[in-house]
Amino acid sequence: MSDMRYPTPDQLLAEAAAEGGRSDFGPGDFREGLTVLLESLERDGDLHPDTDAAVMGDLRRRLVNRLEVEAWYADHPEVNDATITGPIDINGLPRTGTTALADMLSLDPQFRCLRGWEQTKPVPPPVTEGEAEDPRRVAFLRAHQQRSAESAAMHIFEVDATMEDTEILGMAFHGQQMTLPVAGYRKWWRRTDLTQTYEYHRRVVELLGSQRPPDLWLFKAPHHKFHLEALSRAYPEMRFVMTHRDPAKVVPSYTSLVSTIFPPAAGQRDLHALGHEVSVHLLEGVQRAIEERARIGEDRFLDIHHRELVTDPKGTIRRVYDWLDLELTPEVEQSIFDWQDANMMGAKGTHRYTAEQFGLSAEQIRSDYGFYIRHFDVAKEG
Repeated sequence: MSDMRYPTPDQLLAEAAAEGGRSDFGPGDFREGLTVLLESLERDGDLHPDTDAAVMGDLRRRLVNRLEVEAWYADHPEVNDATITGPIDINGLPRTGTTALADMLSLDPQFRCLRGWEQTKPVPPPVTEGEAEDPRRVAFLRAHQQRSAESAAMHIFEVDATMEDTEILGMAFHGQQMTLPVAGYRKWWRRTDLTQTYEYHRRVVELLGSQRPPDLWLFKAPHHKFHLEALSRAYPEMRFVMTHRDPAKVVPSYTSLVSTIFPPAAGQRDLHALGHEVSVHLLEGVQRAIEERARIGEDRFLDIHHRELVTDPKGTIRRVYDWLDLELTPEVEQSIFDWQDANMMGAKGTHRYTAEQFGLSAEQIRSDYGFYIRHFDVAKEG
């Protein structure tokens, strides 16, 4: 095995156990995901050798987090009594307004947001008092303040808004992993059963909420569309807000974003191959979403179109609240409208890209995604 660039799962588990001083990694099928991920990184990866320490460090950190979660449960059995209401889940294709919608709803204190900073290290669970000075929050905010202007133009960031559950799913090693060039892993992930993953997800969410009210959770993750049934099994009362946009805009925009998230490559990265992979990946996601929505029940889904968010943001927010049967207080409504004014499209700069640089064309994408466009009556953009 000496010719292997990356460690084996057993090596990583041993390193994490030594670092964490514990051995109970908790429930679920995370070992399978870790194995597939490392194999895909070995086979599909194009990363520069200088990235190895950081990439493996992230995987080790997630394993140590698992150890700490189990230790916390062992020492604090009252966590098992934590209640979860809802949750409300915002999903759909990426680049369709999921972040904007989530950031706006996150301004409402009746929601418990799944913040990025608490996911990176869930133990100890946050408490309301002194939360602004929580070292995890301070470090997370500082890291994002150092982002480039290009990055800020591509993606809105609010430190206390609900964010993708990338880290929690990462701890289960059943996350989408659109942060690494692991096409083989993603193909496996799209088609694998995430029932145990979302059971573990709930375990971590209960811990995070155990000392920090309220208990009406707000989730946001475009990748949830791939496994809606597994998610709804873990959260039987969940209601879904799904966002939509012309895939001819979505696919190149998301490919461009992903190309900036991947760590540096050893040579020239094949952007055409990446464009093809992203298009196939998202296509399978919307196919799965349509099938699984029908089985879950369409009454649990509200569809929001990107054009509505852009042309009538105030009306769209009111429609969401009406559908959820939640009160939108005048104070919260004003804070949301203020946010809308400050974050209109282009306010932080313009995200520049073309479909052609990723080997894509608007015509081909719309042809491939024709079933999706028809199913949700998605408007084409100029």
